[in-house]
Amino acid sequence: MHSPLALWCCPVYTPLDWILIIMSSKQGQIQNQNFTIDADPTEFRLKTVTYGTTSAPFLAIRTLKQLALDESSRFPLASDVTQQYAYMDDIVSGASDLGTTKELQSQLHSMLKAGGMTLHKWRSNSKELWNSCASNDQEHQFLSTTEPSVKTLGITWKPTKDNFTFKMSIIEMASCTKRDVLSVIARLYDPLGFIGPVITKAKMFLQKLWQLKFIEELHIDRFLLADAIKKTILVGFADASQAAYGAVVYMKSISETNSVVMKLIASKSRIAPIKTISIPRLELSACLLLSQLVEKIIDALKMKIDDVILHTDSTIALAWINTPPNQLQTFIGNRVSKIQDLTESCKWRHISSHLNTADIISRGTNSLELAKLTLWWRGPQMSQDDSLEIPVQNIDVSSDKLYLSELKNLTNCSLISTVDSSFLDNLLNVSNNFCKLIRIVAFIFRFFNNLRSTSRCLGPLTLKELQLTKLTLVKLVQLTCFRVEIKSLEKGEIVTKGQVSCLNPFLDESKILRVGGRFNNADLSFDKKFPILLPKNNKFTLLVMQYFHLKYLHVGAQTLLYLVRQEFWPLSGRNAARKIIHDCVICAKNKPRIVTQIMGNLPTNRVNPSYPFSHVGIDFCGPFYIKYKGQKKGIYQKCYVAVFICFATKAIHLETVTDLTADAMIATLKRFFSRRGTSSSICTDNATNFKGANSDLKRL
Repeated sequence: MHSPLALWCCPVYTPLDWILIIMSSKQGQIQNQNFTIDADPTEFRLKTVTYGTTSAPFLAIRTLKQLALDESSRFPLASDVTQQYAYMDDIVSGASDLGTTKELQSQLHSMLKAGGMTLHKWRSNSKELWNSCASNDQEHQFLSTTEPSVKTLGITWKPTKDNFTFKMSIIEMASCTKRDVLSVIARLYDPLGFIGPVITKAKMFLQKLWQLKFIEELHIDRFLLADAIKKTILVGFADASQAAYGAVVYMKSISETNSVVMKLIASKSRIAPIKTISIPRLELSACLLLSQLVEKIIDALKMKIDDVILHTDSTIALAWINTPPNQLQTFIGNRVSKIQDLTESCKWRHISSHLNTADIISRGTNSLELAKLTLWWRGPQMSQDDSLEIPVQNIDVSSDKLYLSELKNLTNCSLISTVDSSFLDNLLNVSNNFCKLIRIVAFIFRFFNNLRSTSRCLGPLTLKELQLTKLTLVKLVQLTCFRVEIKSLEKGEIVTKGQVSCLNPFLDESKILRVGGRFNNADLSFDKKFPILLPKNNKFTLLVMQYFHLKYLHVGAQTLLYLVRQEFWPLSGRNAARKIIHDCVICAKNKPRIVTQIMGNLPTNRVNPSYPFSHVGIDFCGPFYIKYKGQKKGIYQKCYVAVFICFATKAIHLETVTDLTADAMIATLKRFFSRRGTSSSICTDNATNFKGANSDLKRL
């Protein structure tokens, strides 16, 4: 709407057979063809975009956008215009002077030619620009007697006079249904709401639909601004009636000579719901509609707006807008909250009902009356004054029943802060997962830090945040369980009492209690040399050990204690590790059972009574070192002890043996038999000395 005076539009011809597709998509474009009746079908894979497929329009537009991105360095003007002002296959743009427009036209030709595309059917409101196009590329004859009009993005535009028009054709019907009436209304394409009051009237009074043919007599200026602009102001109006509510926005431009031009930009209307609601609520809904319309207009204009002034003739709606949403009932509070968010930098004013142009769209009118309504096309006279400020009335609705009925019954609340001694316990009970607990507390710390600092930290948690949170929790646990020891160390005293006194504890730079030791010169990390001290029977300690138990795939108690002590030193750590293993359901389910083999029957010699040493078993123990009398000092000899066990009475007989030879074994048997008598059976483990003695005895 604020486009420069040299305006043009033209469609882009994109040959689809020039657009190649990737190899993976060619499988979806396979055609089989028989050249003869008897021949097998031949398979063809189409390498380019096929006309008529569902994806063809998207691929054509996407190719045009990609071409603009690729050629942005060579053709900057054409690239920006293609990316911002190309809709489907139409490009609508222009410039403030003819030279820039021709340069833009040349860049577009060159850029599209590089991609195998062409521009045709040029339309322009500038005769010089139109004459520069080839005759076969012109869609209309400039300054012809028929005053041709062309369709631009669905809106009828007359390039000769540079204004928008509307055409309405009504087909004679024998009988009219609601479907026919709505079909006729839908044919009237008015995205900017130039003729919003007419459409509202058509919705409200369907029997007067035939008057829409007079819309063809309307001629709306396309260009909104004055020459040599000094200031631009958006002026909006909102109003409601029992039948409908609407909003209308104007562009007010003040030139350097202080001349004021005020023209209609857009309007919106809504039919009131079937369920009857109060007029103030409808007025507030109109204000919300105005806020949303202004936001869309500011985003679409992409130009500097010096001020935004919004008007309504409802004092109650204005009072609600100036009230905190939490003090209002749900219906009013939700809409007020949205209005305050959308119009934070806008000014809300009160205006008399007879000056409120939104009253026209809320009540509707016919096309003949609309053409004569200067108030609709140029806005109220008081808002066209050179002053940027519009008089504001003092609003006092504190005693209004409608206003008070939408207020909540507020109660006074007092905050009493108390010290909760179980804060740490409640914090540790948030989760039974160590990693999850650290992340939850880390997000809490980030929230507090973002409240204190202007630069906010967003995104995933960093390793630094997680490490800091873990150390903070450790400090809280130690302050709760080792308060006396920490105070002693802070005073420079040595801990002489308690369970930690033997661990030589000390405080590091972060005031964390660690286990001392003699590994200061070891080539290890600081945590391994001086692990962090943790109390016994504490929830945090159990969470840490459970974390290591799961991390290292359910290791045993001894391995778990070793892994934990790489960073932490829990008191009574062995008991804590055993408790973790015992309470682990997975470990309990997968605990291996010891195989118990069923033993065979005992031999007859073991279960029947007999004389002592009738049945014996022999084995050797040792060696033992002895020194013989008369030998040199320091020389020792090996000796062994032969153990004889009676199977029946379990009596034991011992004999010393000098070595493990067969001769020594025979000599031992002689001494044993001479004292205990000859045995009926002897059991051995078939050692070499037993085998040798057995062979010698058999030879005898």
